[in-house]
Amino acid sequence: MRRLLIAALIVGGFTQAAEAKRAECFVADRHDSSKKMMSFEVDDDRYPHILGINGVDDGATPHKVIDIQLYDKANGHIETWYLSRVERSVDRQRSIYRMHFGEMRLDTREVDDRSNYTLYMDWEHGTAGWLDEDMVFNLYDVLEEKPTVVVWPASCKRLD
Repeated sequence: MRRLLIAALIVGGFTQAAEAKRAECFVADRHDSSKKMMSFEVDDDRYPHILGINGVDDGATPHKVIDIQLYDKANGHIETWYLSRVERSVDRQRSIYRMHFGEMRLDTREVDDRSNYTLYMDWEHGTAGWLDEDMVFNLYDVLEEKPTVVVWPASCKRLD
């Protein structure tokens, strides 16, 4: 009986390790795929799940690539681009990460989420899709009655 219990714990440990989901991702600029928009690591087991972010500072001209940190209210600075939070959900073999980026407001010291993106990571098939939520909204009905959702591939390589 003791051997069976030990064997079950060992197999359970291997199964859990096999299910750990980690990847390294690259997202190209939607207008010029030769330029980087963002690169990062995905770790399904560790908050904020999106780590080591290097991307284009939305407010910089010309585009400047910077390391983007998770916002810490105690150490926040104005005119600095932050990842404010990540919402993660799971749909069968797919993990969905909704990322909120912005700058700190001086009056409240909270992040003003100005750019929101969603990464759809299909772990089973090794594919990923990137949704720029700013492209979804049809301000003042300029384009058409119903906006077109724009999703393009993200290049992700599994690390587990």
